Amino acid sequence: MYDTILVAIEDESARKTLEYAVGLADRIDAALHVLTVVDATGNPMKFGVAEVDDLNRAASTLREEAVTAIDDRDVELHAAVRRGRPDEEILAYADEIEAGLILVGRQGERDLPTAILGSTTDRLVRQSPVPVAVVPDANDVESE
Repeated sequence: MYDTILVAIEDESARKTLEYAVGLADRIDAALHVLTVVDATGNPMKFGVAEVDDLNRAASTLREEAVTAIDDRDVELHAAVRRGRPDEEILAYADEIEAGLILVGRQGERDLPTAILGSTTDRLVRQSPVPVAVVPDANDVESE
């Protein structure tokens, strides 16, 4: 089915999305690549101590979340942190690793139709050459 799955995580939906991705990768024997992107859309020329701290925090959090989600499952795991516009970095990384599926968490407000998925997820769904699956947040579904 899918040999390589990319899961892009960013905030409060990260744990549920990551747990879902680990379970899927385990069931179908796929390699799992976990990516988080530090958004650098504010000032592309600025890269100072605060940005380095953001990258270091993101990398540390990503490692902790991934180790927790893997538990005792036999999943090939790769983790990466990128800096840039999230949708562009996710699509570029998916292309690099030849991902067959991209998993993302649902973001955004529920009362605005354009915000239901979140702008990054919306752009991924529209631009990705591979399937993009959206994992509901923990408040929307019961755990398996």
